[in-house]
Amino acid sequence: MNQVSILKWFLTSGITDCIGEVSVNRFQLSTNKTLKQSVSEQTLISTEETPFKAQAEKLAYTATNLNELHAALLQFNGCSLKKTAQHTLSGTGITETTKILCLIDAPKSADEKNGQLASGESGELLIKMLKAINLDCAINTHLAPIIPWRLPGDRLPTDSEINICLPFIQKRIELLKPQAILMFGSIPVKSLLNIDSISKARQQSLFYTLTTGKQIPVVATFGPDMVKKSQSYRKNAWEDLQKLAYIITNS
Repeated sequence: MNQVSILKWFLTSGITDCIGEVSVNRFQLSTNKTLKQSVSEQTLISTEETPFKAQAEKLAYTATNLNELHAALLQFNGCSLKKTAQHTLSGTGITETTKILCLIDAPKSADEKNGQLASGESGELLIKMLKAINLDCAINTHLAPIIPWRLPGDRLPTDSEINICLPFIQKRIELLKPQAILMFGSIPVKSLLNIDSISKARQQSLFYTLTTGKQIPVVATFGPDMVKKSQSYRKNAWEDLQKLAYIITNS
């Protein structure tokens, strides 16, 4: 039987791979290829992010008050989210006598439509949650998002988007120096405390450290969208709010 006949016989029999003396783990090759591609993509994102992050840090650093910080955000064009948003919503509420800083992930569609944070059904619930422990944006509370622009489809922000915007929220905290910080949802917790879930965060005594070394107590809880979903989330959120109320009273 000649070589052509042998090859035809292989194909007819369904034999498509050559067998050598050394075994080959093809699944391992696939995994390595995926891993290399993932590392390459991460490096590309990091490289593209670096100059914008440096620009954000420079603009945020020069701000001496919240008005200047907002002006710096309006000047900053390093985040593509700004191009798809109608408003830059950096924060709302009292500033001079802030006791509590409340942090959310980003403006929602209702916020974008009204040009104001805490709009719509979720925003109304957030306000009710705060008022349950005597917090009010007109009296003692300031509300701010980690990302000041609405994300398309109200999706979650990417790590790159968070990192680029982070200097502005860090500067906001430095300027406000609140008595305590209330974080709604996993994005603020992950961004500022490097904890990847609310469930983990709720089990710990949390603090945010200013550049001066002062530590600010932090309470993490579920956001309004989660609270609306089930009784257990509502119960947990109420426990977290009570914890914050205790910190306010005793610090």
